[in-house]
Amino acid sequence: MEQLNFKLESFEGPLDLLLILIKKNKVNIYDIPISVILDQYLEVMQNMQEMDLEISSEFLVLAATLLQIKSKMLLPKPIEEGEENQDPREELIQRLVTYKKIKEASELLKERQNIGASMFFKAPDAIERPPAEWNYAALTPENIRLAYQRAYTNMQRRQPPSKHSFEGIVGHEKVSIRQKVIGIWGRLKKRGKILFLDLFHNIKTKPEAVASFLAVLELIKMKKITVDYANNSDIHNPKILPLDTELSENEFEAIEN
Repeated sequence: MEQLNFKLESFEGPLDLLLILIKKNKVNIYDIPISVILDQYLEVMQNMQEMDLEISSEFLVLAATLLQIKSKMLLPKPIEEGEENQDPREELIQRLVTYKKIKEASELLKERQNIGASMFFKAPDAIERPPAEWNYAALTPENIRLAYQRAYTNMQRRQPPSKHSFEGIVGHEKVSIRQKVIGIWGRLKKRGKILFLDLFHNIKTKPEAVASFLAVLELIKMKKITVDYANNSDIHNPKILPLDTELSENEFEAIEN
C-alpha cells in the first residue's frame, strides 16, 4: 500500500491514534495491514518526540505489540495436526472494536449531557382561593346534625373494616382438647378398648378431628393409654387400650386447652 502523507487530528491515547490511522488508510479493522500501520504509528511517535511532547508508556507498549505482531506474521508458523493457525492480530482487533464502541457511546452521551441546559420551566402559579362565604342563617340545629352525620359516615368509610366483618368469612371453630380427653378417656374406661379410627366416628369438622388427635397424644404422653399393633393387621387402625390408672383432677387441669 502506498505511503500516505496527511495531518493527523488530535487523539487521546494509543488506541485512539490507531483507529485514526485505520480510518485515514480506509482499511478494514478486521484486516489491518500491520506493516503500513506500524510505520505510520512510529512516524507519529517520532514527530511527537521532535515536538518535545511527552510520550507515555502506553504508546511504547502498543508500539512493541505492533512490532511483535509484525514479526509473527513475517515468520511462518508450522500448523500442527488438529490445530488452526491463529491470527496474531486477533487480540488487538478485539481491543480496537471494544474501544471503538466505548468511544462512540461516549460521544453520544457527550451530545446529550447538556440537552436540558437551554430548557426552562415555568413555576406553577399560586392560585388564591376566594374566601369562604358563610350563610349563618342556614346553620339550624337540623342542618348541623345532617352535616355531622355525613362527616361521620365519610369517616367510617375511610376506616379499615372491623374484625367482626370477617367472622362469617374466616371464622373458625374452637374445640376444647380437655373435653376431648375426658370424652375419649370415658369411652375407653367403659369399653376397655377401641380402634383408633373409631375415635373419629361422627366427627364432621377438621378442628374437631385435630383436637381429638391431640387428645390421644396427650393421653399417651400422660401414660394413660397405650397403642397395640400386635393383634391388628391394619397398621393404620391400631387398638387403643387404657392403662391401669386413673385421670386425676390435677392432671386434667394441667392439660392445655
